[in-house]
Amino acid sequence: MPVKPKKILVVDDDHDFLESMQLLLLDYGHEVIPASNGKDAIEKYAEYWPDIVLLDFKMPGIDGYEALLHIVKLDPDARVVLTSAYAIDDAQYKRAVDASLLGLLPKPIEFANLARAIAKYAR
Repeated sequence: MPVKPKKILVVDDDHDFLESMQLLLLDYGHEVIPASNGKDAIEKYAEYWPDIVLLDFKMPGIDGYEALLHIVKLDPDARVVLTSAYAIDDAQYKRAVDASLLGLLPKPIEFANLARAIAKYAR
């Protein structure tokens, strides 16, 4: 990735996906903060203030949309990109964009798209 190392909060309830994203991003020199649910994501955001958040949309409990709202309340300049293996309806996506969502990376995430999102959206 042709960007300087970033502090990236990766949030996903799929342990295998979370681990593989963490290993990939670490290989490119990024600092990775893993979180396995929305509550954990909000707490870790408040603790680490990452440069960008890769946030799974569909999670049990606090889903990605709710976590986005909490994170933006903590930091109106939060840099959040949703990830999802599922279709997100247009109304949900529009509400998320209105709440300052920057983009969506469909799973499986292509490396080139991930690199572009980090370069474009991270602080």
